Amino acid sequence: MAMPKINLSDCNLSEEEYALCKGILNSRTGELRASKPPVPRMIQTDERDQYGMRSYSYKNEADADAGRTAYIWRMVAFMVSPISQHHCMPCTADFDVPGHYDERRAETKRLDLIVDKVVNSISPREWHGVARWAGLIG
Repeated sequence: MAMPKINLSDCNLSEEEYALCKGILNSRTGELRASKPPVPRMIQTDERDQYGMRSYSYKNEADADAGRTAYIWRMVAFMVSPISQHHCMPCTADFDVPGHYDERRAETKRLDLIVDKVVNSISPREWHGVARWAGLIG
């Protein structure tokens, strides 16, 4: 089964959002990538959050954007991919997003708005992950 085609121009994305979403697509076919986009290694910082946990960050903003793109891909794949392994609950998807726990939570809320724009541009007939989970949650 083929991955869904995604036309990012149908998603009503800002320039920044578009730049983050380009990496979720197979550049040859325009379909959702079959695997997570590459993410540079994060660097542990000496900073600690209010819970005493160390923070991880990337060496530059381009690498941080690659982590954000990986999060967007994972959440879109969870909802629309025909590959059943992508339908597993994405509990660690935010690990690629930089920052302390609270910062990652705030950033993922912003990224979830982008995910919604992308998923809503795809026909509900191709929401394979959503169909698989339908009726199980709620």
